[in-house]
Amino acid sequence: MKLKFWIIFGVILLILALAAIGYQKAISGTLKEKNPKIEISPLSFDFGEVPFGTIAKKTFQIKNSGDEILEINRVSTSCSCTTAKISKEKLNPGESTDLLVTYDTAAMGSGAHGTGQQERIIYIRSNDPINPQIETTIKAFVKK
Repeated sequence: MKLKFWIIFGVILLILALAAIGYQKAISGTLKEKNPKIEISPLSFDFGEVPFGTIAKKTFQIKNSGDEILEINRVSTSCSCTTAKISKEKLNPGESTDLLVTYDTAAMGSGAHGTGQQERIIYIRSNDPINPQIETTIKAFVKK
């Protein structure tokens, strides 16, 4: 009698444990973590040949493709000859904003550092936990 009780008790515990594991797997498969997600378009831009002294401009799109509010914390550039200004710092899910990048080809002078093939990087920091900083680049061949 005691043995039969322990066998039945063990089988019931096993069934309950398997049911709990199955339930946990089902729940974790249906719940997803909500986060903001930053995207930039285009990833880079080439102005091509640009005469020295020209101010070149390009508008990029920043998008929140996540499901929480995206906050742009900081926008910076790799050189003082390039500026970047964002139109809006908080984006709702699915919302986009403009990032205006301005490159002053004369800012570095007409010497070897200011002419020829040039590349500048724009850094965008946000509260996206997966991608807290994204980058885009601009290129130009500055001719005298």
